Amino acid sequence: MKPRDLVAILNVPKAERLALIAEGLDLLAEHVSTLRDDLLHLQEAGRSRGAAVIDGLASEEAAKMLILLDVVRMGWSDTAAVRGQLRNFYSHLARGIYGRLIAGRPADLAEVRRYAESLRRSLYLDGPNDVDWIFRNSIEAEREESLYVDYVTSEDDSAWITPARLSDLKLTSWPSMAVDLALALRHLGCTTQAGLEIIAKEWDGFSLDDDTHWAKVEAINKSILIKLHAAGLCSSDLTRVDVRLALEQWIFPLGGVDLSQIKVTKTELLAERERWVTSQW
Repeated sequence: MKPRDLVAILNVPKAERLALIAEGLDLLAEHVSTLRDDLLHLQEAGRSRGAAVIDGLASEEAAKMLILLDVVRMGWSDTAAVRGQLRNFYSHLARGIYGRLIAGRPADLAEVRRYAESLRRSLYLDGPNDVDWIFRNSIEAEREESLYVDYVTSEDDSAWITPARLSDLKLTSWPSMAVDLALALRHLGCTTQAGLEIIAKEWDGFSLDDDTHWAKVEAINKSILIKLHAAGLCSSDLTRVDVRLALEQWIFPLGGVDLSQIKVTKTELLAERERWVTSQW
């Protein structure tokens, strides 16, 4: 038995792949839906720390659904690109980037790529002057700091950190948009085999580049939703909010966007800060 082996789907005949993806999407959707219900119970009980943990897990599982749907949207012609996208399924960073990107409203694919690149850096500078302190990757830091007690060193000091800080949060932003979007796509029928066939057909032959404007993606989303409805694939749970999310937040397919970590060293950032300081004089 070999776990974490989604790439093996490429060994399956193409005619059978959508059925396999639909099976996985159904299992993921059930898990995300259950976690969402548990999250809402924790919120109502005022258990913010536990709610943050569950929301993080639900968001990552929802991102896995979006990653699989992007495999379908990108098609099977570029095997290397598909293999890379399937590997994103197992990356905490890639899943976190999905969650951040779908919450925005990018004008074109170039904007998506730029934002993704800013999220990929292992270390970065920030502060009042944008260069004051060195921080680790925000997606990885937020994930781990909501899960673990840890001893953390920085430029200026060292200290214990604990998820206890989440206990007093009064947030209304849970569940995350990734969870809501993934479940909206499920209600629309996107996660069924018939739905995946409609999605694949609508995206077949469409070529994305950095100049591709959002309006073109939105038009394809609209066409997909119309055909899903005509095929009777929408569930009775479908709401207007679901339709709006699918039309407006189901952004560009990310199969061609690099979501791997960009390694940045402390030495590089110190040099960047020094150049900034020098430029001020």
